[in-house]
Amino acid sequence: MATFVLDFRSADQGGAVVPGKLTLASPTIDELQRCRDVVFLTHGFNVDRPSGSAELQAFAALLPAVAQTAAVAVLWPGDSWAGPLSYPFETNKADDTAIELAKFIGDNLPLQPRLSFVAHSLGCRVAMETVRQLYIMGAQVPQVCLMAGAIDNDSLAAIAAYRAAVQYAGRIAVLYSPSDTVLKAAYPAGNVLSAFLNWTPTTNAALGYAGPRAAPAPNGDIPNTVTATGIPAAAGVNHGDYLPNVAGPPNNMQLSAAKYANAVLAGSPQLVYV
Repeated sequence: MATFVLDFRSADQGGAVVPGKLTLASPTIDELQRCRDVVFLTHGFNVDRPSGSAELQAFAALLPAVAQTAAVAVLWPGDSWAGPLSYPFETNKADDTAIELAKFIGDNLPLQPRLSFVAHSLGCRVAMETVRQLYIMGAQVPQVCLMAGAIDNDSLAAIAAYRAAVQYAGRIAVLYSPSDTVLKAAYPAGNVLSAFLNWTPTTNAALGYAGPRAAPAPNGDIPNTVTATGIPAAAGVNHGDYLPNVAGPPNNMQLSAAKYANAVLAGSPQLVYV
């Protein structure tokens, strides 16, 4: 497996969204262009450039399903010197990153490989916005894995924010935990303010905390392309228990999240959290 780092950041902390560029000396863009399958890995909110790069490269090493293809760590500026207080302003950066990521794909992958996504937290917004752009481009997207998604829990409904992306992707797998205290407590307040600033409607519950639900009529049910897996509350899985920490080896919960993502990418029909 070749692991690439694709950077959309103007600074190590905070900063603006800029056109993406590969930052490792090797492998090169030529190698990426030869791949028939490419998996994009996206970190979440409040992660700086060094931490995002380390976490995603460590996570890629836990995914044997991509051993014969490319894993691309996507770095985006969803953080700030203000820390968690910046959340209401980071949703726009997630959307801007998605536009730039789709543009990078369209400009640099002329062989149109199969594209899959694994995302955490607010990175799920980056992934879903990108898939929406790829739908317009006609790219193949067989698998999308959303872990601890910091997006509204009705946004995958048949006629909702990501309806085109949901219906277009081969499968969207959702991994959520009712023990996620960050999404339970902080998401509603932060998302309401973000929605107010951007003049968009919102629900009070995050996808990564409550799992997907149908939107109120007439917006429709959850399409059959969506598969949801709720982690038992007794497991105590919190928001940081999905991607490896930079401080040390992954814990058992992070290893379980990687096993789940690997099963999604491998196309396994049965998805469980173990």
